[in-house]
Amino acid sequence: MSPDHVMIIIVIATAAWAFTKLLRSPIAEALARRIGGDHLTGPAQDGEIAELRSRVSELEERVDFTERVLLQERGQAGELRSGGTT
Repeated sequence: MSPDHVMIIIVIATAAWAFTKLLRSPIAEALARRIGGDHLTGPAQDGEIAELRSRVSELEERVDFTERVLLQERGQAGELRSGGTT
């Protein structure tokens, strides 16, 4: 067997091993579930969407509160710098 043949066998074996690892990866499994139709639909998906909407709403409230607090602090700092004549 020539060195060229050995090199070809090594390359094929390495490619087969890498391909097998790729097919068993979490990304490939998720893609297979998606293609197979094993994803949320109907009520399960609606429930998840409702939960995400409530979480986004809660985050919006938190951001609004933080903005109000920061504006109040900036206003108080401005009053202190100007002499506090209120």
